Amino acid sequence: MSRLVNWLPTVAAFIAFILTLICLFAGSQTSVLPDTSILTIYTSNISQGTEIANFYTIHVMSYCEGELRVNHKDFNNCSDRALFFSFDPDAAIRADTGNTTSPADLGWPSVITDDFYAFQMTSRSMGMFYCLGAGVAALALLERAWWALRRGPRQTITEVSSMMLSFVMLGISSIIATVIAFQFVKLVSYHGQDAGVTAEYGPQFLSLTWAATGLYLIGGTTGLVIVLIDRSRPPVDDVPDDNDGFDEGPDDLLEDHAKSEVHSHHSDDSVTLRSHE
Repeated sequence: MSRLVNWLPTVAAFIAFILTLICLFAGSQTSVLPDTSILTIYTSNISQGTEIANFYTIHVMSYCEGELRVNHKDFNNCSDRALFFSFDPDAAIRADTGNTTSPADLGWPSVITDDFYAFQMTSRSMGMFYCLGAGVAALALLERAWWALRRGPRQTITEVSSMMLSFVMLGISSIIATVIAFQFVKLVSYHGQDAGVTAEYGPQFLSLTWAATGLYLIGGTTGLVIVLIDRSRPPVDDVPDDNDGFDEGPDDLLEDHAKSEVHSHHSDDSVTLRSHE
Protein backbone atom coordinates (compact mmCIF):
# COMPACT_ATOMS: atom_id res chain seq x y z
CA MET A 1 0.00 0.00 0.00
CA SER A 2 2.85 2.39 0.84
CA ARG A 3 4.36 1.87 -2.61
CA LEU A 4 1.05 2.85 -4.22
CA VAL A 5 0.99 6.05 -2.17
CA ASN A 6 4.53 6.80 -3.34
CA TRP A 7 3.28 6.83 -6.94
CA LEU A 8 0.33 9.16 -6.22
CA PRO A 9 2.29 12.41 -6.89
CA THR A 10 3.53 11.02 -10.20
CA VAL A 11 0.04 9.99 -11.34
CA ALA A 12 -1.37 13.39 -10.35
CA ALA A 13 1.44 15.21 -12.18
CA PHE A 14 0.94 13.10 -15.32
CA ILE A 15 -2.81 13.77 -15.49
CA ALA A 16 -2.22 17.48 -14.81
CA PHE A 17 0.40 17.55 -17.58
CA ILE A 18 -2.10 16.13 -20.09
CA LEU A 19 -4.75 18.66 -19.02
CA THR A 20 -2.22 21.47 -19.39
CA LEU A 21 -1.45 20.42 -22.95
CA ILE A 22 -5.17 20.33 -23.73
CA CYS A 23 -5.57 23.88 -22.42
CA LEU A 24 -2.53 25.02 -24.37
CA PHE A 25 -3.38 23.48 -27.75
CA ALA A 26 -7.19 23.57 -27.71
CA GLY A 27 -8.39 25.55 -30.71
CA SER A 28 -5.08 25.36 -32.56
CA GLN A 29 -6.98 23.56 -35.34
CA THR A 30 -10.64 23.06 -36.17
CA SER A 31 -10.20 19.38 -35.23
CA VAL A 32 -8.55 20.07 -31.85
CA LEU A 33 -11.29 21.00 -29.35
CA PRO A 34 -12.23 24.32 -30.97
CA ASP A 35 -15.24 24.70 -28.66
CA THR A 36 -13.07 24.43 -25.52
CA SER A 37 -12.35 28.14 -25.35
CA ILE A 38 -11.70 30.80 -22.76
CA LEU A 39 -14.29 33.09 -24.27
CA THR A 40 -16.77 33.14 -27.17
CA ILE A 41 -17.95 36.33 -28.86
CA TYR A 42 -21.17 36.26 -30.88
CA THR A 43 -21.62 38.73 -33.73
CA SER A 44 -24.87 37.31 -35.08
CA ASN A 45 -26.67 40.62 -35.49
CA ILE A 46 -23.94 42.53 -37.32
CA SER A 47 -22.82 39.46 -39.31
CA GLN A 48 -26.16 39.08 -41.09
CA GLY A 49 -25.67 39.77 -44.76
CA THR A 50 -21.91 40.19 -44.34
CA GLU A 51 -18.87 37.97 -44.74
CA ILE A 52 -17.78 38.03 -41.10
CA ALA A 53 -18.20 35.00 -38.86
CA ASN A 54 -21.14 34.50 -36.53
CA PHE A 55 -18.82 33.85 -33.59
CA TYR A 56 -15.18 33.87 -32.50
CA THR A 57 -13.81 31.46 -29.88
CA ILE A 58 -10.71 32.76 -28.11
CA HIS A 59 -8.05 30.31 -26.94
CA VAL A 60 -4.61 30.50 -25.35
CA MET A 61 -2.61 30.57 -28.61
CA SER A 62 -5.22 31.18 -31.32
CA TYR A 63 -8.83 31.92 -32.15
CA CYS A 64 -11.40 30.02 -34.21
CA GLU A 65 -14.46 31.24 -36.10
CA GLY A 66 -17.51 29.79 -37.76
CA GLU A 67 -21.24 29.83 -38.34
CA LEU A 68 -24.03 29.11 -35.89
CA ARG A 69 -26.31 26.21 -36.76
CA VAL A 70 -29.46 24.99 -35.07
CA ASN A 71 -27.84 22.59 -32.63
CA HIS A 72 -24.12 23.23 -32.92
CA LYS A 73 -21.30 25.54 -34.00
CA ASP A 74 -19.84 24.97 -37.45
CA PHE A 75 -16.14 25.89 -37.26
CA ASN A 76 -14.66 27.10 -40.52
CA ASN A 77 -11.19 28.28 -39.63
CA CYS A 78 -8.64 28.73 -36.85
CA SER A 79 -5.82 31.23 -36.80
CA ASP A 80 -2.15 30.27 -36.70
CA ARG A 81 -0.72 29.39 -33.30
CA ALA A 82 1.33 32.03 -31.53
CA LEU A 83 2.88 31.74 -28.07
CA PHE A 84 2.32 35.43 -27.28
CA PHE A 85 -1.20 35.53 -28.68
CA SER A 86 -3.85 38.16 -28.04
CA PHE A 87 -7.14 38.42 -29.88
CA ASP A 88 -7.54 41.44 -32.16
CA PRO A 89 -11.20 41.70 -33.23
CA ASP A 90 -10.50 44.38 -35.83
CA ALA A 91 -7.87 42.21 -37.52
CA ALA A 92 -10.18 39.16 -37.44
CA ILE A 93 -13.07 41.06 -39.01
CA ARG A 94 -10.86 42.67 -41.66
CA ALA A 95 -9.46 39.24 -42.53
CA ASP A 96 -13.01 37.89 -43.03
CA THR A 97 -13.91 40.72 -45.39
CA GLY A 98 -10.64 40.60 -47.30
CA ASN A 99 -9.52 43.92 -45.81
CA THR A 100 -12.12 45.70 -47.92
CA THR A 101 -14.44 46.91 -45.17
CA SER A 102 -13.84 48.72 -41.90
CA PRO A 103 -15.30 46.97 -38.81
CA ALA A 104 -16.93 50.25 -37.80
CA ASP A 105 -18.82 50.35 -41.13
CA LEU A 106 -20.34 46.96 -40.24
CA GLY A 107 -21.51 48.19 -36.87
CA TRP A 108 -18.73 46.71 -34.77
CA PRO A 109 -18.29 48.74 -31.55
CA SER A 110 -14.75 50.14 -31.52
CA VAL A 111 -14.81 50.29 -27.72
CA ILE A 112 -14.74 46.46 -27.62
CA THR A 113 -11.54 46.52 -29.64
CA ASP A 114 -10.13 49.02 -27.14
CA ASP A 115 -11.01 46.59 -24.33
CA PHE A 116 -8.95 43.86 -25.98
CA TYR A 117 -6.06 46.24 -26.52
CA ALA A 118 -6.13 47.12 -22.81
CA PHE A 119 -5.69 43.43 -21.87
CA GLN A 120 -3.21 42.70 -24.65
CA MET A 121 -0.11 42.20 -22.50
CA THR A 122 -2.03 40.14 -19.94
CA SER A 123 -3.35 37.83 -22.66
CA ARG A 124 0.08 37.37 -24.19
CA SER A 125 1.67 36.39 -20.88
CA MET A 126 -0.88 33.62 -20.36
CA GLY A 127 0.57 31.34 -23.04
CA MET A 128 4.07 31.71 -21.59
CA PHE A 129 2.90 30.61 -18.13
CA TYR A 130 1.09 27.59 -19.59
CA CYS A 131 4.24 26.58 -21.47
CA LEU A 132 6.40 26.99 -18.36
CA GLY A 133 3.97 24.93 -16.29
CA ALA A 134 3.89 22.14 -18.88
CA GLY A 135 7.68 22.19 -19.25
CA VAL A 136 8.37 21.95 -15.53
CA ALA A 137 5.78 19.18 -15.18
CA ALA A 138 7.47 17.22 -17.97
CA LEU A 139 10.78 17.68 -16.13
CA ALA A 140 9.23 16.31 -12.93
CA LEU A 141 7.98 13.23 -14.81
CA LEU A 142 11.42 12.61 -16.32
CA GLU A 143 13.00 12.94 -12.88
CA ARG A 144 10.50 10.44 -11.54
CA ALA A 145 11.35 7.92 -14.27
CA TRP A 146 15.09 8.36 -13.64
CA TRP A 147 14.88 7.94 -9.87
CA ALA A 148 12.46 5.02 -10.18
CA LEU A 149 15.20 3.14 -12.03
CA ARG A 150 17.90 4.23 -9.59
CA ARG A 151 16.35 3.85 -6.15
CA GLY A 152 12.72 2.72 -6.37
CA PRO A 153 9.47 4.69 -6.05
CA ARG A 154 10.57 7.08 -3.29
CA GLN A 155 10.12 10.80 -3.92
CA THR A 156 12.92 13.37 -4.00
CA ILE A 157 12.87 17.03 -3.06
CA THR A 158 13.75 17.93 -6.67
CA GLU A 159 10.58 16.30 -7.96
CA VAL A 160 8.49 18.00 -5.29
CA SER A 161 10.01 21.38 -6.16
CA SER A 162 9.19 20.85 -9.85
CA MET A 163 5.57 19.99 -9.12
CA MET A 164 5.12 22.95 -6.81
CA LEU A 165 6.62 25.25 -9.45
CA SER A 166 4.16 23.80 -12.00
CA PHE A 167 1.38 24.55 -9.54
CA VAL A 168 2.49 28.18 -9.32
CA MET A 169 2.73 28.55 -13.13
CA LEU A 170 -0.67 26.94 -13.74
CA GLY A 171 -2.19 28.91 -10.91
CA ILE A 172 -1.09 32.17 -12.53
CA SER A 173 -2.35 31.00 -15.93
CA SER A 174 -5.69 29.92 -14.51
CA ILE A 175 -6.16 33.22 -12.71
CA ILE A 176 -5.42 35.17 -15.90
CA ALA A 177 -7.79 32.99 -17.95
CA THR A 178 -10.55 33.33 -15.36
CA VAL A 179 -10.19 37.11 -15.14
CA ILE A 180 -10.21 37.45 -18.93
CA ALA A 181 -13.22 35.16 -19.27
CA PHE A 182 -15.45 36.83 -16.71
CA GLN A 183 -14.24 40.39 -17.30
CA PHE A 184 -14.76 40.26 -21.06
CA VAL A 185 -18.22 38.75 -20.71
CA LYS A 186 -19.18 41.89 -18.81
CA LEU A 187 -17.33 44.32 -21.07
CA VAL A 188 -18.46 42.85 -24.39
CA SER A 189 -22.06 42.42 -23.28
CA TYR A 190 -22.15 45.98 -21.94
CA HIS A 191 -20.36 47.77 -24.79
CA GLY A 192 -21.94 45.66 -27.49
CA GLN A 193 -25.56 45.66 -26.35
CA ASP A 194 -26.62 48.28 -28.90
CA ALA A 195 -24.96 46.34 -31.74
CA GLY A 196 -26.22 42.96 -30.56
CA VAL A 197 -22.72 41.67 -29.77
CA THR A 198 -22.62 39.28 -26.80
CA ALA A 199 -20.09 37.01 -25.10
CA GLU A 200 -19.94 33.98 -22.83
CA TYR A 201 -17.10 32.35 -20.94
CA GLY A 202 -15.99 28.76 -21.55
CA PRO A 203 -16.85 26.53 -18.57
CA GLN A 204 -15.07 23.53 -20.09
CA PHE A 205 -11.76 25.35 -20.40
CA LEU A 206 -11.94 26.83 -16.92
CA SER A 207 -12.74 23.41 -15.46
CA LEU A 208 -9.73 21.86 -17.20
CA THR A 209 -7.26 24.56 -16.19
CA TRP A 210 -8.32 24.60 -12.53
CA ALA A 211 -8.37 20.78 -12.42
CA ALA A 212 -4.76 20.76 -13.66
CA THR A 213 -3.82 23.36 -11.06
CA GLY A 214 -5.43 21.33 -8.29
CA LEU A 215 -3.70 18.12 -9.37
CA TYR A 216 -0.30 19.82 -9.33
CA LEU A 217 -1.03 21.00 -5.79
CA ILE A 218 -2.11 17.51 -4.70
CA GLY A 219 0.96 15.92 -6.28
CA GLY A 220 3.36 18.45 -4.78
CA THR A 221 1.82 18.32 -1.30
CA THR A 222 1.70 14.52 -1.23
CA GLY A 223 5.27 14.31 -2.49
CA LEU A 224 6.44 16.70 0.22
CA VAL A 225 4.79 14.58 2.92
CA ILE A 226 6.46 11.44 1.52
CA VAL A 227 9.87 13.15 1.47
CA LEU A 228 9.48 14.27 5.09
CA ILE A 229 8.51 10.74 6.15
CA ASP A 230 11.51 9.30 4.29
CA ARG A 231 13.81 11.81 5.99
CA SER A 232 12.64 10.56 9.39
CA ARG A 233 13.75 7.00 8.57
CA PRO A 234 17.30 5.67 9.14
CA PRO A 235 19.88 6.80 6.55
CA VAL A 236 20.22 4.58 3.50
CA ASP A 237 23.87 3.79 4.32
CA ASP A 238 22.85 2.32 7.68
CA VAL A 239 20.28 0.00 6.11
CA PRO A 240 21.63 -3.27 4.66
CA ASP A 241 20.82 -4.19 1.07
CA ASP A 242 18.77 -7.27 0.27
CA ASN A 243 19.63 -9.78 -2.45
CA ASP A 244 17.94 -7.67 -5.11
CA GLY A 245 20.02 -4.60 -4.41
CA PHE A 246 17.17 -2.47 -2.98
CA ASP A 247 17.19 -0.90 0.44
CA GLU A 248 15.34 -2.80 3.10
CA GLY A 249 12.36 -1.06 4.58
CA PRO A 250 11.26 -0.86 8.23
CA ASP A 251 9.45 -4.23 8.01
CA ASP A 252 12.65 -5.95 6.86
CA LEU A 253 14.60 -4.38 9.74
CA LEU A 254 12.06 -5.64 12.27
CA GLU A 255 12.24 -9.12 10.77
CA ASP A 256 16.05 -9.14 10.94
CA HIS A 257 15.93 -7.92 14.54
CA ALA A 258 13.54 -10.74 15.47
CA LYS A 259 15.79 -13.31 13.84
CA SER A 260 18.77 -11.89 15.75
CA GLU A 261 16.88 -12.18 19.05
CA VAL A 262 15.96 -15.82 18.34
CA HIS A 263 19.55 -16.68 17.41
CA SER A 264 20.86 -15.03 20.60
CA HIS A 265 18.35 -16.97 22.69
CA HIS A 266 19.43 -20.29 21.17
CA SER A 267 23.09 -19.42 21.76
CA ASP A 268 22.42 -18.73 25.44
CA ASP A 269 20.61 -22.08 25.79
CA SER A 270 23.57 -23.88 24.23
CA VAL A 271 26.01 -22.28 26.66
CA THR A 272 23.80 -23.26 29.63
CA LEU A 273 23.60 -26.92 28.52
CA ARG A 274 27.37 -27.11 28.10
CA SER A 275 27.94 -25.75 31.61
CA HIS A 276 25.68 -28.41 33.10
CA GLU A 277 27.53 -31.15 31.28
